[in-house]
Amino acid sequence: MKRFGQLALFALCVAFSVSAVYNVVSDNADVERRAALVACGEDGAASAPERRRASEGCRAQMTRLERTPFGQTFEFTTAKRAVGVRCERALVFVGEYSCKLR
Repeated sequence: MKRFGQLALFALCVAFSVSAVYNVVSDNADVERRAALVACGEDGAASAPERRRASEGCRAQMTRLERTPFGQTFEFTTAKRAVGVRCERALVFVGEYSCKLR
């Protein structure tokens, strides 16, 4: 029984590590797009102060990106202001990303 417990703990540690690495090195193009939409105010997030239409052409230029196993932080510069956006998964390592202004 002790050996089983050790193997189960080892498997959990490996799964945790693989999930953490995947969150940092995987393709994040969709997350960047979502963050840019929040920075422009196009997302329906309650924290987005000004909503813009896609036709208005908000051009959010990413100036900073920080990726950790627990989420991604972006800083964008728009025509009017500098904006910080934080994107996190629904659960710690799994689920859809949701983004909101910092």
